[in-house]
Amino acid sequence: MAGKRAESHEASDPRQLEAVANPRRQDMLARLAASGPLSIRELAEQVGARPTALYHHIDKLLAVGLVVEAGTRVRNRRREQLYETVAARLRLARAHREPAHARAVAKIVAAQARQLSRDFRTGQQSPARIDDGDFRNLTFFRLVGRPAPEQLAKINACLGEITELLWNANDPDAEPVVLGCVLAPVGKGKRAQ
Repeated sequence: MAGKRAESHEASDPRQLEAVANPRRQDMLARLAASGPLSIRELAEQVGARPTALYHHIDKLLAVGLVVEAGTRVRNRRREQLYETVAARLRLARAHREPAHARAVAKIVAAQARQLSRDFRTGQQSPARIDDGDFRNLTFFRLVGRPAPEQLAKINACLGEITELLWNANDPDAEPVVLGCVLAPVGKGKRAQ
């Protein structure tokens, strides 16, 4: 049974990176981090899958230490195992900075893109969909710009603020939303002289 959950966990073990390079497991981790502890039944409802389809994913996440057992509860006279992420915030920043993990991180980003596409399709069909205004919860965009260093610093500060807002968004009555981000230099870069 899990004790007090850590605030943050930096995933940099190759086994953890491999486990995260799966869209279903990414979604499960995000849902557990936002709403956990959850039973397999509750998690399956959140990710739109059958409970039986999640057991091998939970086993993999348990084996690499990204998910822990968080107690049990009785529902309809049946005992349910509860699961939660090892920390409230799972991070990949260290792995992202390590050249040795470049291939693994690229696989994680590809899996994230597949999951974001599924999330968008789900959002398009949601009765909670709001397309315009201050309470918009469905949008998409891809922008290319040439920010000066001070503009890039401001962009990163805004992304940090958005990240904090979402990590601290825990209204149990609110509709969950997902936000993905890729910020990447896509030019040829300047040659060293």
